[in-house]
Amino acid sequence: MMMMMMNHVDFVVVQCGVPQGSILGPILFLLYTADVLQLIRRHQLQPQTYADDSDIYRFCHLLETVSLQDRISTCVDDVSLWIRANRLQLNPSKTEVLQCSPQ
Repeated sequence: MMMMMMNHVDFVVVQCGVPQGSILGPILFLLYTADVLQLIRRHQLQPQTYADDSDIYRFCHLLETVSLQDRISTCVDDVSLWIRANRLQLNPSKTEVLQCSPQ
């Protein structure tokens, strides 16, 4: 016979936000951040998201590289403003730009 022991759980009133590890957390985060995907698309760039990680990318011809760099820079600035306005945080140490091109 197997006995299950239940640990005592204290309940805490949450004033704002969603507790980490909650079932609704990921869904609510996606709903909360859906506007940023549209913001990225308005810059004619492609967003890719997974959980709280986002990528912004676009393919271009070699002659369009400088234009694309400017577009991505402007987009990142706008995303940063959106993040602050929506009480989120951007981690600059995890923010990178990767450019791949043929030689």
